[in-house]
Amino acid sequence: MADTTNPYAKFLGDKEPYFVLRSTADRIQELTAGLTPEQLAEPPEPGKWSIHQIVAHLADCELVFQTRARMIMFQNNPTLISFDQEPWVLGWMRENEPWEETLMRFRVLRNSILRLFLNAEGHDLERYGTHNERGVQTIADYVDMLAGHDINHLQQIERARGVVAGR
Repeated sequence: MADTTNPYAKFLGDKEPYFVLRSTADRIQELTAGLTPEQLAEPPEPGKWSIHQIVAHLADCELVFQTRARMIMFQNNPTLISFDQEPWVLGWMRENEPWEETLMRFRVLRNSILRLFLNAEGHDLERYGTHNERGVQTIADYVDMLAGHDINHLQQIERARGVVAGR
């Protein structure tokens, strides 16, 4: 898979993507256990996202990726539009979404996309759409991309936890 199709391929490597997709929410729960809402909302350093922001971003991406995946599954070669993640990640702050609800939002959306992927027929995984920046993307690409994206952000959460828990 080309890097332009999946910028997160290096994070996934040879890991089994469905294992990653199934375990991410529980891994977030483990990594954040014992942290206060203040620690979860505290950026590890200036200009970096807090753990709460990272998980809000994961939930936002889950919504966008699920929309794209459904368009691919149910339409012929839809156009897939990019989104600017920076304004989105601040949305939970405007909404005053509590940490527990952010994590729950991610879990619910993840379970939904997993059902879509796991119930797809083999030929459905090869259905495609055309992303306005990355070109042709298949359902199989989205499985791998989401898993690599998860690993990238789980690593960020681990690093952030080490910083904020030590303060």
